[in-house]
Amino acid sequence: MFFHLAGINESEESILVRRKKKYSADCRLTKRPIQRWFPLFVLPTFLCFCIGFLWPFIQGIYLSFCKFNILTDAQYVGTENYEKAFKDPGFVNAFWNTASFAVVSIILINVVAFFIAYALTQKMKGSNLFRTVFFMPNLIGGIVLGYIWS
Repeated sequence: MFFHLAGINESEESILVRRKKKYSADCRLTKRPIQRWFPLFVLPTFLCFCIGFLWPFIQGIYLSFCKFNILTDAQYVGTENYEKAFKDPGFVNAFWNTASFAVVSIILINVVAFFIAYALTQKMKGSNLFRTVFFMPNLIGGIVLGYIWS
C-alpha cells in the first residue's frame, strides 16, 4: 500500500487495513437484514397502490367496453361505446376543447414559469420590486394569521 508516503509505518498500516475490513464487514452485516426484509416493508405500500389505483384503473378500462347500469350486470359490447361517443358532435367538441386547453396551458405555464424564474435570478433594474410583488401573496397569509392569533 501507499501508507509509507503518508508517514505511516507497517504496524499502523496493518491496523488501518484491519479496520477497513472490519467496517466493510459491518456494512455487509447491516445491508443483509435490509435486503432480506425489503419485500416485507414494500409490500403494504405496493398492496395499497394496487387496491387504490391499479385495480380501479383496470376495471374502468374493462367497463368502458361494456354496456351496463347500476341494476344490471356489465355486458361486453366491444368498441360500440367509443364509436357512439366519437359520432356525437358535442363529445368531439368537448374532447378537442379539453385536449387543446391541456396542451396550451401546459406549454404556456411552463414557458411563463421559466421566464419568471429567470427574471428572479437576474440582476436587473426593478428586480427587487418584482420579487416583492411576486412573493407578497405568500407572505400575506402568515401576516394575517399572526394578527389573528396575537
